[in-house]
Amino acid sequence: MIWLNGSFEDTSKISSSDRGFLLGDGVFETLHATGKTDVAVVFFNQHWQRLTTALNLVEIDIPYAANDILAACQHLIKHMLFENNNDQSQSFVLRLSVSRGNGGRGLSISPDEKPNWLLTAAPCPPPPKSVSLHVSTLCRPSKNLTSRIKSLSYMDNILARKEAVQAGADEALLLNEKGHVSCAAAANIFVFENNRWVTPLISDGALDGIVRGEILNMSKLDGVPIIEESLTLAQVHEADHLFICNSLTGAVPVIEINGVPKEKSPAMQAISEIHKSG
Repeated sequence: MIWLNGSFEDTSKISSSDRGFLLGDGVFETLHATGKTDVAVVFFNQHWQRLTTALNLVEIDIPYAANDILAACQHLIKHMLFENNNDQSQSFVLRLSVSRGNGGRGLSISPDEKPNWLLTAAPCPPPPKSVSLHVSTLCRPSKNLTSRIKSLSYMDNILARKEAVQAGADEALLLNEKGHVSCAAAANIFVFENNRWVTPLISDGALDGIVRGEILNMSKLDGVPIIEESLTLAQVHEADHLFICNSLTGAVPVIEINGVPKEKSPAMQAISEIHKSG
């Protein structure tokens, strides 16, 4: 079952002229949900705020309220629970994709286009216990809008991950045009150096990650400050500990970068619980 433009359907009926399919013209959010009582969509309000901010930036209409989308999320998860014998221990991934809608050929935008909103749900695989990183050769331009929003056109992220896997790593680490660290292909990064946790600035091309924001809101972890600051690749290589984080996996320790081993932080247990608290 899916939710498409306000209705629940068995299959998607997206037009072949949809600009999201043809041009990657749209944005998306990926949310984590649990099968607990009443269904918990983790950090829903934060995801909704980021989505609507992105839609306003690219000038795509928002015909739904937050409660409309939350209700659709809960309905899809309850449907999946029913199909899985109401196993409330199961976690789920929700994907909300919004395209500008159906359009003619070319890049020009018609003011009459109506957006397509598509929501899907699937079982969420367990998070990895650790990851290895490979420094990507692809650049993440810090000034580009697509570095600040979750665009449907995720080609750079896809190619960076492909490059990392081909190098024998799990995930890619992306640098901006100045050589500063921005983020991983599908996660934010934190490093522990000089007795502090540091994550790259949004202005350096880092995605405004939901779990990233929650960690920053803590201001301290085990008495150690958490800050935003530009990071060089040398700082990452020299850091005592690293972890990456996103809404589906929470925080996951980095145990290797470009073949060089890294030790897990003793604070990882506390950090890994953050994405479950929304």
